[in-house]
Amino acid sequence: MYWDVALWSAGLWVILSLAAGQLTEQEKSTIVDMHNKLRSQVQPSAAFMQKIVWDETLRLVAESYAAKCIWDHNPELEELTMGENLFVGTGRFNATKATLNWFGENVDYDYENNYCPEDKMCGHYTQMVWADSNRIGCASHFCDTLEGLQFEKATLLVCDYFPQGNFEGQKPYESGEPCSKCPDNLPVCENKICVAENLFHPSEEPDSTEDLTDLPERPHTTTRPHMTPRPHTTTEPADTPGEPTHVHVKIEDTGMEKTKNHGSKMESVLSHLLMLIGLALVL
Repeated sequence: MYWDVALWSAGLWVILSLAAGQLTEQEKSTIVDMHNKLRSQVQPSAAFMQKIVWDETLRLVAESYAAKCIWDHNPELEELTMGENLFVGTGRFNATKATLNWFGENVDYDYENNYCPEDKMCGHYTQMVWADSNRIGCASHFCDTLEGLQFEKATLLVCDYFPQGNFEGQKPYESGEPCSKCPDNLPVCENKICVAENLFHPSEEPDSTEDLTDLPERPHTTTRPHMTPRPHTTTEPADTPGEPTHVHVKIEDTGMEKTKNHGSKMESVLSHLLMLIGLALVL
Protein backbone atom coordinates (compact mmCIF):
# COMPACT_ATOMS: atom_id res chain seq x y z
CA MET A 1 0.00 0.00 0.00
CA TYR A 2 2.78 2.38 0.95
CA TRP A 3 4.57 1.60 -2.33
CA ASP A 4 1.39 2.32 -4.32
CA VAL A 5 0.99 5.69 -2.66
CA ALA A 6 4.66 6.52 -3.21
CA LEU A 7 4.48 5.66 -6.92
CA TRP A 8 1.27 7.63 -7.36
CA SER A 9 2.73 10.63 -5.54
CA ALA A 10 5.90 10.50 -7.61
CA GLY A 11 3.96 10.26 -10.86
CA LEU A 12 1.66 13.09 -9.87
CA TRP A 13 4.63 15.28 -8.93
CA VAL A 14 6.25 14.71 -12.34
CA ILE A 15 3.01 15.52 -14.16
CA LEU A 16 2.43 18.68 -12.16
CA SER A 17 6.05 19.75 -12.61
CA LEU A 18 5.82 19.43 -16.38
CA ALA A 19 2.47 21.21 -16.49
CA ALA A 20 3.80 24.03 -14.33
CA GLY A 21 6.38 24.83 -16.98
CA GLN A 22 4.01 25.03 -19.92
CA LEU A 23 2.63 28.35 -21.10
CA THR A 24 -1.15 28.59 -21.12
CA GLU A 25 -2.98 30.16 -24.05
CA GLN A 26 -3.68 33.17 -21.82
CA GLU A 27 0.02 33.54 -21.00
CA LYS A 28 0.92 33.37 -24.68
CA SER A 29 -1.61 36.11 -25.42
CA THR A 30 -0.33 38.18 -22.51
CA ILE A 31 3.25 38.00 -23.79
CA VAL A 32 2.26 39.08 -27.32
CA ASP A 33 -0.14 41.79 -26.17
CA MET A 34 2.35 43.20 -23.67
CA HIS A 35 5.03 43.36 -26.35
CA ASN A 36 2.77 45.32 -28.67
CA LYS A 37 1.54 47.62 -25.92
CA LEU A 38 5.08 48.42 -24.82
CA ARG A 39 6.34 48.78 -28.40
CA SER A 40 3.71 51.48 -28.92
CA GLN A 41 4.96 53.39 -25.86
CA VAL A 42 8.65 53.78 -26.75
CA GLN A 43 10.31 57.14 -26.13
CA PRO A 44 11.18 58.83 -28.35
CA SER A 45 8.24 57.66 -30.45
CA ALA A 46 8.87 55.41 -33.45
CA ALA A 47 8.24 56.57 -37.01
CA PHE A 48 7.88 52.90 -37.90
CA MET A 49 7.00 50.11 -35.49
CA GLN A 50 5.20 46.95 -36.51
CA LYS A 51 3.13 44.47 -34.57
CA ILE A 52 4.61 41.30 -33.22
CA VAL A 53 2.57 38.15 -33.79
CA TRP A 54 2.83 34.65 -32.37
CA ASP A 55 4.78 32.10 -34.40
CA GLU A 56 4.55 28.37 -33.71
CA THR A 57 7.84 27.58 -35.40
CA LEU A 58 9.65 29.91 -33.02
CA ARG A 59 7.70 28.41 -30.14
CA LEU A 60 8.98 24.94 -31.04
CA VAL A 61 12.56 26.19 -31.15
CA ALA A 62 12.13 27.90 -27.78
CA GLU A 63 10.47 24.82 -26.29
CA SER A 64 13.24 22.50 -27.39
CA TYR A 65 15.89 24.73 -25.86
CA ALA A 66 13.99 25.54 -22.65
CA ALA A 67 13.76 21.80 -21.89
CA LYS A 68 17.55 21.66 -21.59
CA CYS A 69 17.42 23.91 -18.49
CA ILE A 70 20.55 25.86 -19.44
CA TRP A 71 21.05 29.37 -18.11
CA ASP A 72 22.64 30.67 -21.29
CA HIS A 73 21.57 31.55 -24.82
CA ASN A 74 20.90 28.98 -27.49
CA PRO A 75 24.20 28.57 -29.39
CA GLU A 76 22.26 28.15 -32.65
CA LEU A 77 20.70 31.63 -32.53
CA GLU A 78 23.07 33.24 -35.00
CA GLU A 79 22.69 30.40 -37.48
CA LEU A 80 18.90 30.67 -37.20
CA THR A 81 19.10 34.49 -37.36
CA MET A 82 16.93 34.76 -34.25
CA GLY A 83 17.00 36.94 -31.17
CA GLU A 84 16.29 35.57 -27.69
CA ASN A 85 15.28 36.79 -24.23
CA LEU A 86 15.41 34.64 -21.09
CA PHE A 87 13.66 34.89 -17.72
CA VAL A 88 13.63 32.59 -14.70
CA GLY A 89 11.66 32.53 -11.47
CA THR A 90 11.30 30.20 -8.51
CA GLY A 91 7.79 31.34 -7.61
CA ARG A 92 4.53 31.44 -9.52
CA PHE A 93 5.24 32.40 -13.14
CA ASN A 94 4.02 35.85 -14.16
CA ALA A 95 4.12 36.62 -17.90
CA THR A 96 3.39 40.31 -17.37
CA LYS A 97 6.24 40.73 -14.93
CA ALA A 98 8.67 38.97 -17.26
CA THR A 99 7.93 41.34 -20.14
CA LEU A 100 7.89 44.42 -17.91
CA ASN A 101 11.25 43.39 -16.48
CA TRP A 102 12.80 43.25 -19.94
CA PHE A 103 11.19 46.54 -20.97
CA GLY A 104 12.37 48.21 -17.75
CA GLU A 105 15.91 48.25 -19.10
CA ASN A 106 14.90 51.31 -21.12
CA VAL A 107 15.80 53.52 -18.15
CA ASP A 108 19.48 52.75 -18.78
CA TYR A 109 19.35 52.98 -22.57
CA ASP A 110 20.37 56.26 -24.26
CA TYR A 111 18.49 56.25 -27.56
CA GLU A 112 20.16 59.33 -29.03
CA ASN A 113 23.63 57.87 -28.60
CA ASN A 114 22.53 54.24 -28.90
CA TYR A 115 24.40 53.55 -25.70
CA CYS A 116 24.05 51.45 -22.56
CA PRO A 117 26.56 51.62 -19.66
CA GLU A 118 28.82 48.59 -19.42
CA ASP A 119 27.54 47.77 -15.94
CA LYS A 120 23.91 47.85 -17.09
CA MET A 121 21.73 45.61 -19.24
CA CYS A 122 19.74 46.99 -22.20
CA GLY A 123 19.71 44.15 -24.73
CA HIS A 124 16.40 42.65 -23.63
CA TYR A 125 14.70 46.02 -24.06
CA THR A 126 16.21 46.74 -27.48
CA GLN A 127 15.19 43.30 -28.76
CA MET A 128 11.65 43.81 -27.47
CA VAL A 129 11.28 47.09 -29.38
CA TRP A 130 13.34 46.20 -32.46
CA ALA A 131 11.07 47.49 -35.22
CA ASP A 132 11.98 44.83 -37.78
CA SER A 133 11.30 41.93 -35.41
CA ASN A 134 7.69 40.96 -36.09
CA ARG A 135 7.34 37.38 -34.83
CA ILE A 136 7.76 35.82 -31.43
CA GLY A 137 7.49 32.33 -30.00
CA CYS A 138 7.96 31.51 -26.34
CA ALA A 139 8.04 28.44 -24.14
CA SER A 140 8.60 27.74 -20.47
CA HIS A 141 9.93 24.69 -18.69
CA PHE A 142 9.96 23.66 -15.04
CA CYS A 143 13.56 22.83 -14.11
CA ASP A 144 14.64 20.94 -11.00
CA THR A 145 17.99 22.66 -11.43
CA LEU A 146 19.49 25.15 -13.86
CA GLU A 147 23.03 24.60 -14.99
CA GLY A 148 24.90 27.84 -14.50
CA LEU A 149 22.50 29.21 -11.90
CA GLN A 150 21.94 28.36 -8.25
CA PHE A 151 18.18 27.91 -8.68
CA GLU A 152 16.14 24.82 -7.90
CA LYS A 153 12.60 24.02 -9.01
CA ALA A 154 12.39 27.14 -11.14
CA THR A 155 10.46 28.00 -14.30
CA LEU A 156 12.61 29.04 -17.26
CA LEU A 157 11.03 31.24 -19.94
CA VAL A 158 12.59 31.41 -23.41
CA CYS A 159 11.30 33.88 -26.03
CA ASP A 160 12.70 33.76 -29.57
CA TYR A 161 12.30 36.62 -32.06
CA PHE A 162 12.46 36.81 -35.85
CA PRO A 163 14.02 38.59 -37.59
CA GLN A 164 16.69 39.06 -34.94
CA GLY A 165 17.52 42.45 -33.46
CA ASN A 166 20.47 44.04 -31.67
CA PHE A 167 22.65 44.62 -34.72
CA GLU A 168 25.87 46.40 -33.90
CA GLY A 169 25.76 50.12 -34.59
CA GLN A 170 22.00 50.17 -35.26
CA LYS A 171 19.22 51.68 -33.17
CA PRO A 172 16.19 49.47 -32.46
CA TYR A 173 13.89 51.80 -34.43
CA GLU A 174 13.82 55.16 -36.22
CA SER A 175 12.37 57.97 -34.15
CA GLY A 176 9.73 60.33 -35.49
CA GLU A 177 5.99 60.99 -35.62
CA PRO A 178 4.22 57.68 -34.91
CA CYS A 179 3.37 55.81 -38.12
CA SER A 180 4.88 58.55 -40.28
CA LYS A 181 6.99 55.98 -42.12
CA CYS A 182 4.64 53.02 -42.40
CA PRO A 183 5.44 51.01 -45.57
CA ASP A 184 2.84 50.32 -48.24
CA ASN A 185 2.23 46.78 -46.96
CA LEU A 186 1.46 48.10 -43.45
CA PRO A 187 -0.62 51.21 -44.21
CA VAL A 188 -2.85 51.33 -41.12
CA CYS A 189 -1.81 53.11 -37.92
CA GLU A 190 -3.14 51.27 -34.87
CA ASN A 191 -2.08 52.51 -31.46
CA LYS A 192 1.09 54.04 -32.95
CA ILE A 193 1.96 50.77 -34.69
CA CYS A 194 1.96 50.11 -38.44
CA VAL A 195 -0.32 47.20 -39.36
CA ALA A 196 -1.81 45.60 -42.46
CA GLU A 197 -5.46 46.29 -43.16
CA ASN A 198 -6.51 42.69 -42.47
CA LEU A 199 -3.95 41.70 -39.82
CA PHE A 200 -5.35 39.26 -37.26
CA HIS A 201 -5.42 40.20 -33.60
CA PRO A 202 -1.96 39.93 -31.98
CA SER A 203 -3.18 37.37 -29.46
CA GLU A 204 -4.30 35.01 -32.22
CA GLU A 205 -1.83 32.40 -33.27
CA PRO A 206 -1.03 32.44 -36.99
CA ASP A 207 -0.88 29.14 -38.80
CA SER A 208 2.86 29.24 -39.29
CA THR A 209 4.24 26.26 -41.18
CA GLU A 210 7.21 28.10 -42.66
CA ASP A 211 10.56 26.56 -41.84
CA LEU A 212 13.01 29.05 -40.35
CA THR A 213 15.75 27.64 -42.53
CA ASP A 214 13.78 28.75 -45.60
CA LEU A 215 13.32 32.31 -44.39
CA PRO A 216 15.42 35.10 -45.92
CA GLU A 217 18.75 35.23 -44.16
CA ARG A 218 19.89 38.35 -42.38
CA PRO A 219 23.61 39.22 -42.16
CA HIS A 220 25.44 37.67 -39.22
CA THR A 221 26.46 40.22 -36.63
CA THR A 222 27.99 40.56 -33.23
CA THR A 223 26.20 42.75 -30.73
CA ARG A 224 28.20 45.16 -28.65
CA PRO A 225 28.88 43.92 -25.10
CA HIS A 226 26.46 46.35 -23.51
CA MET A 227 23.75 45.44 -25.99
CA THR A 228 23.98 41.69 -25.37
CA PRO A 229 21.70 40.55 -22.53
CA ARG A 230 23.02 38.21 -19.88
CA PRO A 231 20.79 35.74 -18.08
CA HIS A 232 18.86 37.70 -15.49
CA THR A 233 17.47 36.45 -12.23
CA THR A 234 16.74 37.37 -8.67
CA THR A 235 16.22 35.31 -5.55
CA GLU A 236 12.81 36.33 -4.30
CA PRO A 237 9.97 34.99 -2.15
CA ALA A 238 8.17 31.92 -3.47
CA ASP A 239 5.36 33.97 -4.98
CA THR A 240 7.65 36.40 -6.80
CA PRO A 241 9.45 35.32 -9.98
CA GLY A 242 12.98 36.35 -10.72
CA GLU A 243 14.19 37.41 -14.12
CA PRO A 244 16.94 36.12 -16.49
CA THR A 245 18.42 37.38 -19.77
CA HIS A 246 20.75 36.30 -22.59
CA VAL A 247 21.63 36.96 -26.31
CA HIS A 248 18.70 38.38 -25.33
CA VAL A 249 18.95 37.12 -21.74
CA LYS A 250 19.33 39.15 -18.57
CA ILE A 251 20.34 38.72 -14.95
CA GLU A 252 19.74 41.10 -12.10
CA ASP A 253 22.69 42.03 -9.90
CA THR A 254 22.79 38.97 -7.67
CA GLY A 255 26.34 37.86 -8.34
CA MET A 256 25.09 35.05 -10.57
CA GLU A 257 27.08 34.39 -13.72
CA LYS A 258 25.84 32.58 -16.82
CA THR A 259 27.71 29.49 -17.92
CA LYS A 260 27.30 26.87 -20.62
CA ASN A 261 25.26 23.81 -19.76
CA HIS A 262 24.74 20.43 -21.35
CA GLY A 263 21.11 20.48 -20.24
CA SER A 264 18.64 17.63 -19.89
CA LYS A 265 16.80 15.85 -22.68
CA MET A 266 13.02 15.98 -22.93
CA GLU A 267 13.00 12.36 -24.11
CA SER A 268 14.40 11.08 -20.82
CA VAL A 269 11.87 13.11 -18.81
CA LEU A 270 8.94 11.82 -20.85
CA SER A 271 10.13 8.20 -20.72
CA HIS A 272 10.51 8.46 -16.94
CA LEU A 273 7.02 9.91 -16.68
CA LEU A 274 5.52 7.12 -18.78
CA MET A 275 7.30 4.51 -16.69
CA LEU A 276 5.89 5.94 -13.47
CA ILE A 277 2.39 6.16 -14.88
CA GLY A 278 2.64 2.57 -16.20
CA LEU A 279 3.80 1.22 -12.85
CA ALA A 280 1.02 3.07 -11.06
CA LEU A 281 -1.60 1.56 -13.39
CA VAL A 282 -0.22 -1.97 -13.03
CA LEU A 283 -0.03 -1.83 -9.27
